[in-house]
Amino acid sequence: MNVLVFDVGGTSMKYGIISEKLEIITKGVTETPNNEIEFINFVNEIQEANQENFNKISIAMPGFINKKENKYLYGTNIKYEVDFKKLSNFDQENFYLDNDGNVAAYAEYIQNYKDKYSNLLMLTFGTGIGGGIVTNGKIYRGLGSAGELGHILVSDNPDETCNCGKVGCLESIVSAKKWTEKCKELSKIDSNSELSKAFSSLGIGSILFDNSITLTKEEFVVREKILLYLSRGLVSFFEIFNNEIFVLGGSMADKPYDLVELLIEFILKNYEFKSRDFPLIEISKFKSDSGILGAATLALNE
Repeated sequence: MNVLVFDVGGTSMKYGIISEKLEIITKGVTETPNNEIEFINFVNEIQEANQENFNKISIAMPGFINKKENKYLYGTNIKYEVDFKKLSNFDQENFYLDNDGNVAAYAEYIQNYKDKYSNLLMLTFGTGIGGGIVTNGKIYRGLGSAGELGHILVSDNPDETCNCGKVGCLESIVSAKKWTEKCKELSKIDSNSELSKAFSSLGIGSILFDNSITLTKEEFVVREKILLYLSRGLVSFFEIFNNEIFVLGGSMADKPYDLVELLIEFILKNYEFKSRDFPLIEISKFKSDSGILGAATLALNE
């Protein structure tokens, strides 16, 4: 049994065919469509091109969904609605839809941690910050949209306005997109620094967490601010959910450098957890493929 999967982000959309053993048979990427018509047309094209190669279709979306109605409702980075019942040959029995953070967390739990832990939180870093909550071995959805971890409020700085309209959301300060923006700004200040040269070559914001690079004073301050707000988020989540492990994924997971080590050091230095241990922090074992593998895991297990 194969699953045709789509992992939709604010900037790009991954798609492919995944086997029941979670083997990636084919994989592609395209720019995220600009509206519902473009979206439906693209999915139809991929379905038609692969109609003999899959049994189920599963789509992971970055925002609010209505599973019962098979609709994507809204997200801070994709603000138009998509009614998936408009797909050609729509088959309710073999169609799966969920939030991208949910499916990524579910895949990590089912495939890598279910024999060790029951409570897992995952944050996915990209254009924004997605989130997924696994509690007692099941995805926690609340009334349907729980897990928007990127929108916890961690700052009252009016300059840090999120795409959702609120001020101080976690993703407005420490998404992977923000890391890249900060590296670009720092490169303009000192184009000859070690960080600027590395960023010029690689073009990824996570280079800021490479401990082998000697940072300038300005660069160090920027990194410490990111660690401060990300730590505030993680500590707050722990106090709410009492989870056993955090998994960090998304586009940065292919090259996280020393982010985990820096986070753990910062948290243990600045926070105290009496009679408790702070959860483990791990990088997604599926790296940047966690979304498509998560969509497949959903279709194969629910």
